[in-house]
Amino acid sequence: TAIRTGAVSGAATELLARHDARSVAIIGSGVQARTQLEAVCTVRAIEEVRIFSLNPDQAKQLAKELAGKGPIPPSITVAPNANSAVEDADIICTATTSTTPVFDGTWLKPGAHVNGVGSFTPAMQEIDIPTIKRSLVVVDSRPAALAEAGDLIIPIENGVITQDHIAAELGELVAGIHPGRADSSQITFFKSVGVAVQDAAAASIAISNALANALGTTITL
Repeated sequence: TAIRTGAVSGAATELLARHDARSVAIIGSGVQARTQLEAVCTVRAIEEVRIFSLNPDQAKQLAKELAGKGPIPPSITVAPNANSAVEDADIICTATTSTTPVFDGTWLKPGAHVNGVGSFTPAMQEIDIPTIKRSLVVVDSRPAALAEAGDLIIPIENGVITQDHIAAELGELVAGIHPGRADSSQITFFKSVGVAVQDAAAASIAISNALANALGTTITL
């Protein structure tokens, strides 16, 4: 789950983040935070990483483990609070189990891109309403997002936005049906709740790699 969620955020970042994005803020320090950072650093030439977590020791450990790994910069800063992590960041990834917004959207810089992967029920709201209102919103699946993503359901129920505020599904950007980012100052937000096709794609890659490396056992059911 963590790998395919990181991969889809990487795809969203490739399609929506500014090409000159160089800094990333990670909110959260669990396994999802790890793959979010790896994916973002794979698709953009990231030079600065800031991590914030309610568990500072876990954040420090994550920073120590990931610094310099693959495309990740050799130095990672543990931020004292979420807003200081987000301030001036080109890309923000939230990967928490919080039921309330984890940063103040007014701190987002023009042109920032946000990946929200933590909230997965109608009552969970990782991203605040100001961020949603300011952003071009892209989801992995409209029906799934409208059924599960409190980040979008709550502002819709409060009458702040309508369902039409969801600009596109990620697949529509891949297919060229929607252009994505309009200009360098636009804030973009990708909300992932996870869909079965992502699991199927991840499983297919795992099987292909296993076969190529002569790993595992083939059984007949």
